[in-house]
Amino acid sequence: MTEPEMQQQVMEMLMCLRRQSMQDIANGPAHADGTPEIDSMTAVWVVSTVGRAFDRPLVRLSNVRRESLRSVGGVAALIRQAIPAQLVIGAA
Repeated sequence: MTEPEMQQQVMEMLMCLRRQSMQDIANGPAHADGTPEIDSMTAVWVVSTVGRAFDRPLVRLSNVRRESLRSVGGVAALIRQAIPAQLVIGAA
């Protein structure tokens, strides 16, 4: 998945979690990176939910820069970096 595709997936997860439209989420407060802001608890939920799809934690949250957990873009980048390439290749 490309960075924009991963951001789209995170946004769709937020839609379900918050029961809001994509437009409502996109029109919320923006982070300095230009993507919607999210609180750290929501970011942890997104990362752990994606990790369950791989049957293992993707990252050790104590080692993650806090800034990565404050925006859709940061969470998407964190997930992309954490997914081992061999798992993605094997999934095709």
